[in-house]
Amino acid sequence: MGFLNPFLLFGLAAVSIPVIIHLLNRRKFRKVVWAAMRFLKVSVDQNQRRMQVEDFILLALRCLILALLALALARPAMRMAQSDPFGQSKVTAVIVLDNSLSMGATDGVETRFDQARLAAKQALDALPPGSATALLLASDIVQPLIQEPTHDLAQARSAVESATMSDHGTDLLPAVKAAIETLKGRAALRKEVFIITDDQSIGWRQIAQIEQTLGENKDEIKSHVIVVGRRVDRNLSISGLSPAGGLTPVNQPLRFDVQVANHGADDAKDVRIQLQVGDEAPSDEITLPAIPAGATTSVTLFTKLRADGFHAVTARLLGGDRLPADDRRTVVVRALREVRVLLINGEPGKEPRDDETFFLEHVLAPVPQSERDNYFIKITTVVTEELPNLSLLGYDVVALANVRELTGPLTTAFVAFVRQGGGLMIFPGSKINTAYYNDQLVTQHSLLPATYQEPEGLENQEAVFFQLQSKQYEHPVVALWNNPDIGTLGTARFFRRTPVGLPAAVAGSKEAGTTRIVLRYADGKPAVLERDFGLGRVIQFTSTADVSWSDMPVRPAVLPLMHRMLGWLVQRQDEDLNLRVGEPFIRRLSADLADAPFKVSAPNRPAGATDSGRVGMVEGVAQLQLGGTHTAGLYEVALEGQPIRFAAQPDPRESNLDPLAPDQWTKLNAVARVFKASPELSLRAELEKSRVGAEWWLPLALAVLMLAGLETWLAQRFSRPK
Repeated sequence: MGFLNPFLLFGLAAVSIPVIIHLLNRRKFRKVVWAAMRFLKVSVDQNQRRMQVEDFILLALRCLILALLALALARPAMRMAQSDPFGQSKVTAVIVLDNSLSMGATDGVETRFDQARLAAKQALDALPPGSATALLLASDIVQPLIQEPTHDLAQARSAVESATMSDHGTDLLPAVKAAIETLKGRAALRKEVFIITDDQSIGWRQIAQIEQTLGENKDEIKSHVIVVGRRVDRNLSISGLSPAGGLTPVNQPLRFDVQVANHGADDAKDVRIQLQVGDEAPSDEITLPAIPAGATTSVTLFTKLRADGFHAVTARLLGGDRLPADDRRTVVVRALREVRVLLINGEPGKEPRDDETFFLEHVLAPVPQSERDNYFIKITTVVTEELPNLSLLGYDVVALANVRELTGPLTTAFVAFVRQGGGLMIFPGSKINTAYYNDQLVTQHSLLPATYQEPEGLENQEAVFFQLQSKQYEHPVVALWNNPDIGTLGTARFFRRTPVGLPAAVAGSKEAGTTRIVLRYADGKPAVLERDFGLGRVIQFTSTADVSWSDMPVRPAVLPLMHRMLGWLVQRQDEDLNLRVGEPFIRRLSADLADAPFKVSAPNRPAGATDSGRVGMVEGVAQLQLGGTHTAGLYEVALEGQPIRFAAQPDPRESNLDPLAPDQWTKLNAVARVFKASPELSLRAELEKSRVGAEWWLPLALAVLMLAGLETWLAQRFSRPK
């Protein structure tokens, strides 16, 4: 026996009220001898015993009424092996409904999410009358459709029917914790959690913490796991899509890398992949003879972007499978009319070939001199003597090649240039003042990724040299060379280099990002590093841009390498165009767009259905901020006549539909009842067998009413003349 509202037991103190009143009514009277009353004494003595008995009966009834009323308000409950004689005990429940991308898997008739909604309605039907429930949608986030348990089960059924899928990944732990927190401490005899999901192992990747959470609360809260869906043995997905060269110029052939993953148990045959820009006709298609089971294959498809601005590029699998949601992937790229690059020559030569920037000019613009005006990369070269009159306005990227140092105003200008979105490349050489770079650009402004140290190695000799790593490339700029068919970077020879010291932490600037190593030497030391700074990015080299310290500038791999690095700098401003589903879209804008209105259209929404808002100010900078990217695909923002597009991508891990191992289900069954949804399963019957206990407030309340009526009748009867 227990009480669900034990605090109200203090109401038992009210039993003393009738007793106090009774005692006060027994006050003493002063005796007055009156001869005429002497004849009544005999009659009074005869009725006194009867009147005392009647008073005690009424006193007892009034005390009992108050005691039972206090007990009823405290809601006494008793756990027993049989049902409540007044009906099954009411339940306060939370239904956790998985709406992640994997729930879109179908058996050819209905999706797993359809089956999950049916199971949720069965769980609602199994709740006794008077029960209450909350409803949470679970993926890698928790979306409460009904946050606080409601007794309106019709509303809950309507919420289940209107629930929709998202393209989020799955992580059930946050939803399980939210459900437990919703129920803990509530005044209810029976508290239950229903977790309705598929058996995808990735969703249970934190199963140990889930078991611990359910186990710690199993005495107070009973948990049920309802598993829906059939095993899927074949599933292909587009797991990656990106421009291969980094740069995306207008009307130039562009290569896009497409990763296709086979998550099935058997090899996939004759896999067709198609590439398309916007609503145009498909631009390229390829058929792969086979993709081994469990393998990911990368293919290259080609297209052109016909105009500058934002373009949606989509890769899709043709033919379809049991999980259609991952058969396509969309990214947004910004087509560039031109890229303006400023090269600062720190060591001019007697001949053009001896200039510090000679090879950079030809690598970045690999076309004949007569065609350079029509090439999309526009090169401007200046010498250090021209720096005092230099304006960085209009340039996308600046390269310092063996420049000794910058004056104070120029240093400030370069820092501002990168902060506002520019790209900066730094090449060392024999003329640079390392103290300036370390003190001003690292310590003072946190602009460079690392400090320069004393050079090592000898130039003008070929016997001793350093080489770059030849495998295990991790940075996106050089990941291309993980494919041995592309070639290698490891054959270039470096006769002299400037080692760098990685800073322990970024001090004095909130704008400086983490230092990342792009490329290493074979001995593990950094060769190329990069860091974000404000809206821009800096790439720092440890060898020269010319051939005085290495033969890298004349190696075939230098052209794609430098173009990818240029693209890495230029596209820094557009990194927010491609998000993971669920991430907010944040884009900095020019100050004149502050408070400007905008409208947003999302994927899979009816034409004309948009959300609206205004550009805000964050720390003095105009920012467009959007949440709610719960669906994968293309989003369009209409802003002052300037369309902005961005895309949300699903978590590629969600395409792996491998089930949870049997031994893990066994462990989970120790802290929760696990049901496999099927037409034969009677969820209501199974749950009614497990629900024990009863609340006794209703019979106590009925007893209070009956006793109150009896007390009223007796009081009237006892007060009649005798």
